[in-house]
Amino acid sequence: MYEIKRGGHADMKRVYPMFEYDFKEWERPSLAACQVGLIKGAELLLLKDEAGLECGYAYMLRDKLRRYALLGWLGVYPTVRGAGIGGQFLELIKERYAGYDCVFLEVTQYPELEKARRLAGFYRRHGWQETGVGRYEIGGEPTLLMHLGAAPERQAVKYAIEAVYSPMYAPALLPRYVKVE
Repeated sequence: MYEIKRGGHADMKRVYPMFEYDFKEWERPSLAACQVGLIKGAELLLLKDEAGLECGYAYMLRDKLRRYALLGWLGVYPTVRGAGIGGQFLELIKERYAGYDCVFLEVTQYPELEKARRLAGFYRRHGWQETGVGRYEIGGEPTLLMHLGAAPERQAVKYAIEAVYSPMYAPALLPRYVKVE
């Protein structure tokens, strides 16, 4: 049995090396951006097993009205990968954000990389759907935007994405990192 605990700034500093291990530089925010995000409403979720040992992390961005969330970065620690823990973590995240209209997630370098195609399939098996926006990029790389719940109309997706990223990036800076068409 697993549970989610909310992490703070010290946890973010401790967990950030795993971000560096799991995500390429162009697809992950800086530690400073993550810390600012925590101040402005983002959440660091820590997955704990029944013994209280940490098994993974997720960094969630949320809009101010708490209608939309983005599962921005999720990782299961290498020592426990491959045991179905990621799927259980996703189910706990779905429960935690069940009151939101929509929860987004991004699969970078989709469909170019086989790993990205497998990851998208994993998310589909857990109920996520393709949002169907036009071009979507993270760090200049093609990215699949998926959602759980009622996705906003295609034209409103850009505004929803801007809203969820607002704890980390000002609207003027967001196009450097994320492009939605």
